[in-house]
Amino acid sequence: MELLFLDESGRIDQGGLFALGGIAVRDTDWPELKELWQSTLNGASWPLDKEIKWHGIRTGEVPPPLADTVFAMLAVAPFTAYVALLDLELGPELEPVFFRTPEDVYATGLMFLAERFHHLLDAENDLGLIVVDSRFREDDQRLRRFFADLTKDGTPYMQLPRIVEGLFLGPSHYSIGLQCADLIVAMTANAERGPGQGRGYLKKVLPRFAVHPATGELDGVGLKRFPEAVPRPREHHRLF
Repeated sequence: MELLFLDESGRIDQGGLFALGGIAVRDTDWPELKELWQSTLNGASWPLDKEIKWHGIRTGEVPPPLADTVFAMLAVAPFTAYVALLDLELGPELEPVFFRTPEDVYATGLMFLAERFHHLLDAENDLGLIVVDSRFREDDQRLRRFFADLTKDGTPYMQLPRIVEGLFLGPSHYSIGLQCADLIVAMTANAERGPGQGRGYLKKVLPRFAVHPATGELDGVGLKRFPEAVPRPREHHRLF
């Protein structure tokens, strides 16, 4: 069994860039990830029940030495990372059907990630669950309805039979997986927005991102930008 933990970065209603992404962890690798996370925090005398968030790293609430150590740990941790970067300025102009409402934007990011996760499950001949950071009760209900349709009908491009039906939602401060997802997606979004703290961390963690199994290409697989200002040839658009 594989678990895909997802979180988001950015505000859909404020324009700019919205990112959705996180980490896929095999069930048998979970004990190693948990041990790495807890030993890293224990080594810095950081309480295990105190959340590590990108916002805390940016504001200095998380001491810089601990932030560096956490990302060094993530760079060797047993997971596969995925991030979808949605351009809220170009999107309504170039791909309006995917950007009509905030719900459509979130659903578009979730669709891209579900497709990529399913390719991983195919390669591993396994099943998977998706866990998302809980937002608000009404938003969570909309997400569950959308995901139920997604697992029943598939995406416009593929069916998703290996993803177990139902979306699992929970508060991130109780979840190591969701805290890792927050760090991965927010770091990547920060790096994409311009020079900043995220770029240095992203260089370290890039080996954890999914790549095309035949070409080793990162773009379009572990990192999905949508829409692209300069579209790539069709053969580069296809996943596998």
